[in-house]
Amino acid sequence: MPPRTVCYEQPLNERTRALLRLEFLFQQVEYATAGSTNWDSRLALQGLFNILDLTGRNEFKGELLKELERHAATLGRLRQTPGVNAATLDQVLAKIAQVTQRIYRKLDNPRIDAVRQTDFLGAIHKRHHVPGGTCRFDVPALHHWLQQDGAVRNRHIQEWLEPFAPMREAVMLILQMIRDSATLRAETAVQGFFQRGLDSAAANQLIRVLLPVGNDIFPEISAGQHRFTIHFLEQSDPNRRAVQSRADIPFDLACCAI
Repeated sequence: MPPRTVCYEQPLNERTRALLRLEFLFQQVEYATAGSTNWDSRLALQGLFNILDLTGRNEFKGELLKELERHAATLGRLRQTPGVNAATLDQVLAKIAQVTQRIYRKLDNPRIDAVRQTDFLGAIHKRHHVPGGTCRFDVPALHHWLQQDGAVRNRHIQEWLEPFAPMREAVMLILQMIRDSATLRAETAVQGFFQRGLDSAAANQLIRVLLPVGNDIFPEISAGQHRFTIHFLEQSDPNRRAVQSRADIPFDLACCAI
């Protein structure tokens, strides 16, 4: 069995940053709705509110479509490249076309706005950023709702999330294509430091660093237009400040550009 690894990712532009945050939030809600406790429902609502906040701009649908069309054009140009598996390429292009059509047909801003304007959710959302603002005395309607059966609460949450389904599918597909655009390579950070240049003409999207699970090392990644650096920090105790490692750190690296 191969050793377990943990992946650290650093987005290289605002669009990829937003996609990673949405992926995280959709996964949070999916995890929370697998449970049935009051705290699971609270976590799911927190994720839903963050999704609403992150996608509040009207142009978000257009940005997703542009990103899908850009990936389709980039992959389409690969058809003439020697050694490219045409059947696999066609499958990916067909998937992009399917998701694009679902965005056009089903990502309906009025339906999302209807969720945003639901009185019940609005009352909770207003208290969302207040520390402890959704205690039982703050929002009695929430406290009442939380007394319902977990399956009922999860059904309500799924109804509120349903208009976001095409968006979730697009986000997951785009991130999969970004991650699949680069092959992991073994590298070594000498005395805990690594630096490499970036091709400023390439559509750089994401830096990925993989380390074995269970050590006291984690990477701190910073990137600009022309290069990126990684400092590997040691922190065996979260109550103590992290310090840069002086050891040579082997790791796997992928620089994703598509």
